[in-house]
Amino acid sequence: MVYQFLGIWYTTSHAHATSTDVGRGRNPKEVEVNVVHRTYRSAAVFGLLAATPAPAAGRQAEPPPLLPVEQLFASAAAFNAQVSPDGRWVAYLRPFRGKMNVHVRRLGSNTDRVVTRDTTRPIESYRWSADGQRILYLQDSGGDEGYHLFVADLGATAGPPPIRDLTPFSGIETELIAVPPHTPDTVIVTLNKRNPALADAYRLDLRTGALELAAENPGTFLGYVADPENRVRVAYALDTLGQYHFLTRSSEQAAWIDLSTYPVEDKITPLRFHPDGRRVYLLSNYGSDLLRLVLKDLTTGHETIVDEDPAGQVDIDGAVFDEGTGDLVATRYLADTIRWYPKTLDGQRLQASIATQGRSLSDIGSSDRYRAVRIARAESPTDPGATYLYDDRTRTLARLFEARPELARAVLARTQPISYRTRDGLVVHGYLTLPPGLEPRNLPLLLAVHGGPWSRDIWGFDSETQLFANRGYAVLQVNYRGSTGYGKRFARAARKEFAQAMHRDLLDAVQWAIDRGTADSRRVAILGGSYGGYSALVGLTFTPGVFACAVDYAGPSNLVTLIESFPPSWRPFLPRNWYSLVGNPNRPDDRADLERRSPIFRVGSANAPLLIFQGANDPRTTQEQSDKIARALHARGLPVTYLLARNEGHSFGNRETSLAVNRAAEVFLGRCLGGRVQPRVAQEIERTLQALTVNLDSLATRERPK
Repeated sequence: MVYQFLGIWYTTSHAHATSTDVGRGRNPKEVEVNVVHRTYRSAAVFGLLAATPAPAAGRQAEPPPLLPVEQLFASAAAFNAQVSPDGRWVAYLRPFRGKMNVHVRRLGSNTDRVVTRDTTRPIESYRWSADGQRILYLQDSGGDEGYHLFVADLGATAGPPPIRDLTPFSGIETELIAVPPHTPDTVIVTLNKRNPALADAYRLDLRTGALELAAENPGTFLGYVADPENRVRVAYALDTLGQYHFLTRSSEQAAWIDLSTYPVEDKITPLRFHPDGRRVYLLSNYGSDLLRLVLKDLTTGHETIVDEDPAGQVDIDGAVFDEGTGDLVATRYLADTIRWYPKTLDGQRLQASIATQGRSLSDIGSSDRYRAVRIARAESPTDPGATYLYDDRTRTLARLFEARPELARAVLARTQPISYRTRDGLVVHGYLTLPPGLEPRNLPLLLAVHGGPWSRDIWGFDSETQLFANRGYAVLQVNYRGSTGYGKRFARAARKEFAQAMHRDLLDAVQWAIDRGTADSRRVAILGGSYGGYSALVGLTFTPGVFACAVDYAGPSNLVTLIESFPPSWRPFLPRNWYSLVGNPNRPDDRADLERRSPIFRVGSANAPLLIFQGANDPRTTQEQSDKIARALHARGLPVTYLLARNEGHSFGNRETSLAVNRAAEVFLGRCLGGRVQPRVAQEIERTLQALTVNLDSLATRERPK
């Protein structure tokens, strides 16, 4: 499942998260809120195995074997492969001493070289330098999102390469925004070291770490684009009314020109310069309901459509460009499934080669500077995926590795796209996964709510969905109003609708499953992270008669204090997203409305068990949000289990934490809904669970556990 809260993407199971753009998409400042992996009393979680589960409904034909939690959430064998610009090497993430680290291998060889050796926290993303001599990666501390940019110099020695922190500043956030091919020793980064609320653009020398200011943020800039000569000549900004502004300049010494202004409901994302240096590629829905790829003329401001959904259904999701020539290689659309549209002959040949494997193309990755070899991934809901290397010179496709070879013989549950019409007539899309070996009638239902809310569930393999389906639950994922990808009107329908129409979309999905006979109305649970965790708390407190229990990962319980506690670097983005779409706590009417939609003020209505997961270092949904709801429900004598990870942030990146929380969810839901439960797990998992569990009696006597 994909959770997103306040701007960063996380996957709880998609072990491949594409990251050839290390640092991109990490910015919470764009309209995205995000999350991650996804309390009968403390003793209750550990006592659930001894309880007799409620009888499972539905005629069981021949249930598949229980898939062990340890197997479903094992670290991927390898993922996120990237070809070096010179075409000689391939890099990828692979476990090293229990944590994901960067490895490299010469093409044609089977010998790995360990590049990074971080044994504290997994590395999530990395990128080759333009000359292929270095690996660049971002890393924070304990999930606090204070990212630093590190470089590993591959040619310096035959042994472990030296690692240097290129941004060794305290209390800063770094984003890598450009690795220009023509200046291999220099990259473009943003840093908020001058002002915690503002990201300035800098040129960073990879050899010395020297910084040169390329663009100073006047207080409104959200992002920058560098031209082919490594000059920052485009910026986009946000005014206090929430309107986007597109700015350009002829050189870094020239004044900025406010070329275009866009209405508040539009979304404008500059991607890169066209090779001619006079135009810029944008994702834009100006003048359209759906997001399209356009070229914007930097002199006239005129926009020309380059690509839009041929089916007229969804926004464009992304585009792949050749880093050397600037050619548009392919575009991607996320509808019910993933649709790729190659624009070059080599892209077409790559897609055709993947099809010969009987698999679905899910990602087109990096290539060398000559576009001779390219990475591609294939994946589906019942296929954890494989990574391939396509050689366009020989027209051959070689499999580099399977992401999860241990699941090759597993009986996995099938996922089907669904849609339904809400009570106010809106068509909503989603996915339904049914447990194998059970008649799809009168099943316990798990409503799994994605984070964001400005995100969406997509077609692909998901370990959590497979875990719960294997345990006997129908799993329903809903792209409720406000989810990304379905156009401006669909997004606008969520304006000021937290705990209102957005929640009713979820209730209508549950009713849809009940009406078709799939779900047992007495056995419905709600689970989610970040905004999905908020939805779980809303379900528990606003509509307590619908859900038998709830699982909340880092869900905000108080919208007022949530917004007021956002990091300084988010403040320039608040007028467009949070203030306009949710509410501004500085306005009395909005503040009162935010309180009305906050679960903490409705705890008196709750009457069902709750399981909470929280990272102590979470800068988005702070620990206070979970502490207070746990304390309030516990004071009423309701069954609450609270698991607090002191070495995690908004995402649970460490494998041991992921195993523990998914084990806790499995046991909790087994008691609540009557699904199957793995009889025993590794002692390491049980020990982690014990360490994570908060003593709620102690929590009730102090503001925050130490």
